[in-house]
Amino acid sequence: MEMINSTIAQQIVDTVKDVCQQNINFIDASGMIIASTDPQRINTFHEIGYRAAATATTIEVTEDDSFFGTKKGINIPVMYHDRLVAVIGISGEVEEVRQYACLAQKITNIILRERELEALGTQKKNRLNYVIRGLISNEQIDKAYLEETLAENGLNDKTICRVVVVRLDARYNPNNLFMIQSAITQTFVQMDLSCYRYSYPNEYILIAPNERLSHQMTALKQLAKEYETVLMIGVGSAVKLMQSALSYQCAQMAIECCKKPGTVTLYDTLDYELLLGNVSPHNREAYIKKVLQPLTEQEIELLECYYEEEMSLKATSERLYIHKNSLQYRLNSIREQTGYDPRKFRDAVVLYSAIKLRATGDR
Repeated sequence: MEMINSTIAQQIVDTVKDVCQQNINFIDASGMIIASTDPQRINTFHEIGYRAAATATTIEVTEDDSFFGTKKGINIPVMYHDRLVAVIGISGEVEEVRQYACLAQKITNIILRERELEALGTQKKNRLNYVIRGLISNEQIDKAYLEETLAENGLNDKTICRVVVVRLDARYNPNNLFMIQSAITQTFVQMDLSCYRYSYPNEYILIAPNERLSHQMTALKQLAKEYETVLMIGVGSAVKLMQSALSYQCAQMAIECCKKPGTVTLYDTLDYELLLGNVSPHNREAYIKKVLQPLTEQEIELLECYYEEEMSLKATSERLYIHKNSLQYRLNSIREQTGYDPRKFRDAVVLYSAIKLRATGDR
């Protein structure tokens, strides 16, 4: 970890001067002043600072010019993990400035501790990113490294897990990306799940214990509903952790087969969608064109509603705020235009398949 640089050192001396109104120097191990409230002293040698650094002891000077380049005051070493960081020198009467030197010392130690924690957090995050990437790609990972990283996140190689993929719409305004990313990570924190990573450009990948995830689905559903216009969520099959690559593929397929925005799609609930998901792009487009081309967007939406309401005339007409006779008239019009009667089972399968393929293609 990098120690204190000149920029942070300058912030420290300026902060302490606001309290004590004395000149303060931040001195490195070689005796050079790297920050000071007196700009003319920066990059000059401080003899007592050098001695204090070399001996790791506090040196008090009671007279100006007692040593080369020094004024009366106190020079106190700052140690961190038994390693010298710097010496802080404060000019003035020793009895008056001693407390401020201790204050500067404490401020420096707090900053060092914060930076150390930040570095450890970054290191931990990088390790987790590496492990998740390896698991979902089925790559070889050092066993000890893997076990340690998993243990930090409450997992082991025998844990039954599911992979969750949260995919952002590629058209989402990047200026608002921070807001949605924050909502996603906060949801994971709320679920008490830490084994996740961001995969550029538009996915979050979470590996979660199956048992815990089953009790936390409400949080995922709330996230999907709140941001239904910009994200889709797929949940893979339950597997042993070392088979996460399979669950990841299933989560991806669940998204591709996602029934509608604002929902969490579980791979385990897919059936007919899996069949449609394997249709080639060329065949999909040809089928959609053959079946739906005569229809307007409004007529296709009417069919979607009709099939979502289990072909109930009453439920569909109420949902669309139209009379049942008007609905019958529109269904007859669709039959005349396409040659398929939406109310007959075989024809309904054809129309429904085209609608589902169209929805898959839109994603």
